[in-house]
Amino acid sequence: MEQFSPYFLAIFAIAVRTTTAFMILPGFSAAQIPMRVRLFLSLAVTYSVFFLADDLSGMAIFRQEPTPAWFLVMTLREMLVAAILAVPIRFLFLALGFAGEITMQFIGMNPIPGTPIGDDQPTTALSAYYNMAALILFFVTGLHLHFIMALALSFEAFPPGEALNAPVVVERLAADLSTFFNIALRLSAPVLVYSVIVNLIAGLVNKLTPQIPIYFVSTPFLIFGGLYILLIIGNDILFNFNVEASRLVDSLL
Repeated sequence: MEQFSPYFLAIFAIAVRTTTAFMILPGFSAAQIPMRVRLFLSLAVTYSVFFLADDLSGMAIFRQEPTPAWFLVMTLREMLVAAILAVPIRFLFLALGFAGEITMQFIGMNPIPGTPIGDDQPTTALSAYYNMAALILFFVTGLHLHFIMALALSFEAFPPGEALNAPVVVERLAADLSTFFNIALRLSAPVLVYSVIVNLIAGLVNKLTPQIPIYFVSTPFLIFGGLYILLIIGNDILFNFNVEASRLVDSLL
């Protein structure tokens, strides 16, 4: 096979890791962004990461003569490393959408659809609002730049060609999923508590006066009370989410 330059092989490995991460990362992987824009953006970030990272062309794995099997193994491994870095961030945004889903359900507004932001999956209006606001905060606060720096530093933590410690990776992913679920419950806890209290009172009143249709009386209080609580704590929900996203991205550095 024709001899490839070590610089070309290093850029190839960086490109696979970068483009795979951008396919998963919220915002960059949005369905509203044209594929050509994502391609050129990935190539631009690839060259940025190449100069931010240490000189990878001097590694032994890039000095050997590559074969088709070498390219296949390198591609699969770099895609796996990119997934290890980007999937937790994706799951954190999904946890925020889950918080919006259960909040809308508990205040009786779950059937109201929203415009999906980032993908084509149907969602509620509150989940769409949460996702849009979280994406804006993700870019405004510069977390996407921190992630790009984490990509550059990841070549020290996960050097190309070395075996991955699968038990550690799986254990961390499981811990992250548990943390994200707890975050979703914490963000929606005030509305959940309010919904339980209102439904408990409505059930007691219905037992005392079965002739009155309490459900139709309590539903407006449940909806408007839940919306009022969201009006009060909405900024705190987005702030706490952005803090958790910053902590997650900083843990990759």
